[in-house]
Amino acid sequence: MEAGYGVSRPQRLPAGASARRLFVAEVRAHPGRVAGAALACALTAAATGACVLLLVRAGSGDFPEGSVAAAQARDARDLLSLLLSLLLMCAVLVIGTTTSLWTGQRLGQFAVLRALGVTAGRLRRLVAGDVARLSVVAAAVGAVGTAPLAGLGHRLLRERALFPAGVPAPSAGQMWAVAAAVCAGTGAVAVLAALAGVLAAGRVRPATLLKDAGAAVASTRSRGRLVTGLAMVLGLCLPLLCVMAFLDLPVTIRAAVAPGLALMLIPTLAVLAPWLVPPLVRPVAAVLRVDRRVGRIAAAGLRAAPARTTAMAVPVLLAVGTAACLLGTGATMGEAVRAQTEQALRADAVVTAEPGHRLPAEPAALPGATVAAPVATEVVPPPTPYDDGPAPVAAWGADGRALARTVDLDERAGRMPALREGTFAAGATQADAHHWRTGQQVRLTLADGRHRTLTLAVIYRRDLAFPQFVLPRGTALAHTEAPHADKVLIRGAYQQWPRHAGQRVAARADHLDGLQPRAPADDLAARLIVSVVAGYTLLAAANSCALAQRDRRAQRAHLRAIGLGKGQLARCVLYECAGAVVVGAALAAATAVVCLVPFAAVLGAGVLPTLDLPWTLGILGAAVVAVTVPSVVTAHPFSAVREQFARRTT
Repeated sequence: MEAGYGVSRPQRLPAGASARRLFVAEVRAHPGRVAGAALACALTAAATGACVLLLVRAGSGDFPEGSVAAAQARDARDLLSLLLSLLLMCAVLVIGTTTSLWTGQRLGQFAVLRALGVTAGRLRRLVAGDVARLSVVAAAVGAVGTAPLAGLGHRLLRERALFPAGVPAPSAGQMWAVAAAVCAGTGAVAVLAALAGVLAAGRVRPATLLKDAGAAVASTRSRGRLVTGLAMVLGLCLPLLCVMAFLDLPVTIRAAVAPGLALMLIPTLAVLAPWLVPPLVRPVAAVLRVDRRVGRIAAAGLRAAPARTTAMAVPVLLAVGTAACLLGTGATMGEAVRAQTEQALRADAVVTAEPGHRLPAEPAALPGATVAAPVATEVVPPPTPYDDGPAPVAAWGADGRALARTVDLDERAGRMPALREGTFAAGATQADAHHWRTGQQVRLTLADGRHRTLTLAVIYRRDLAFPQFVLPRGTALAHTEAPHADKVLIRGAYQQWPRHAGQRVAARADHLDGLQPRAPADDLAARLIVSVVAGYTLLAAANSCALAQRDRRAQRAHLRAIGLGKGQLARCVLYECAGAVVVGAALAAATAVVCLVPFAAVLGAGVLPTLDLPWTLGILGAAVVAVTVPSVVTAHPFSAVREQFARRTT
């Protein structure tokens, strides 16, 4: 009957088509809202795919047990597994934060849909579908870079002798399978990380339309957050600080606590940031007020919205604090090792083996010179209350007299020339951990698994840069399979030393200049951890700053209307960004002081620790860019007054 009056019934689109249409409209209208999540998904897919390909490649080789290639493959697998876990953890945090902010800015759209009769369940499925579409498409784009990134990582690891040679590249089928798995996995991770935003979308009410979208950001202080932060301080940070700085424990145990303390303290400060940031903002605001007009406005903005300031400062704390503490730990340890080596080395030259080669255990004599060739071996010390399953530690087998002439290990008890068959020397770390005294008989497990009871003859202090045990040369040779010299120390006319392939002869000064105090795998692992954490954290900072500036359109329009010029508005945005960065850097500096100063004191490296300044300053500069550029681009400070008010309604 209705057809007779010329009225046609409206055609309902399929649910999938309407959802796709809404998603495409959202991307076209607000590309900046999805750019951060898309970039995070693309980077995660490329980096994860490259890690998986390298893991497959490292595990495909068949290497002899105990060979250099087998050790390199093991180091590569450990390093790549650590990097893969960090990538997934950071991806969940960043994608979850970005999608939650994106969902929060779409509440007005969701309120309209709810007013038109869309159910909460349908709305949640719509948001989850949007996240899945965005993540899978972005992951597919990122997967294109998987193979080139894997090639770059392979070259990087090979240059540092951390990847075995001769391993074939993955096949085309493996690459396609990894790319497909990465796309599917990234989509699943993104939807899982966005669950909070998905649930929030279903709880929206039509009355949300009546709320002012430009209202100030609500405070993030809560009693639960305060209790959590204080519990982390009392239960995690203070005990670790006491263990590192005050307890009478072996130096290695106290030194190993420093990275753990940093990894506990940085999140603790992030949790307590809503209470720590406002007091730090006050001196920054006082400095900004030197600029009487613009500075006062920027200072008022920082103090009036502490939640927004906190959101900008916390990523700087996480990125710069992680770089300063983790890399500072390695740099301080390296400086202590370098100092001990320089103080101890009496030899005029040092012979070392090139990668893939070994020095003979019985080098030829050199007329007119003292030659010490300590045999590389291992010792398993007895259990202690701190370690009931001790692992093998590096040891030397040496002639005590020759070793004493080429290296000064700084004996605390006994003399190194007294080392003979039936005795051994131990570093102060091992002696203190086991409460050993000279003349005491100790049952040790040697490199071949046999047990020997030896008498402690020497305790020496410089065991940070040198092995923790020194055995008589004959004992080491008798209990070490395929023995070889760790290095050859020459005191005297070293110029006559015969040159052999695979050996490097360096004078004392050249050896110290080329010294690598840390293992390449440890150094690369620390830098990768810092790179991943800082990269994802600063990506989250850029997203947060951009989204926060969109919520301040009304404020900017009003400032332009009351006479603030374009340059003044731009300066106001820059002042606020600089203030937030200064606050975050101050928290990072406090973290570095708490963690690294006791660490340096424990190692005997002095009061001031050593920082990896190039990396730390580089990440600080990246933090400035990540906070400033999105804020300025989103704020459009050089727009006219009419454009500011027009943009407010979009």
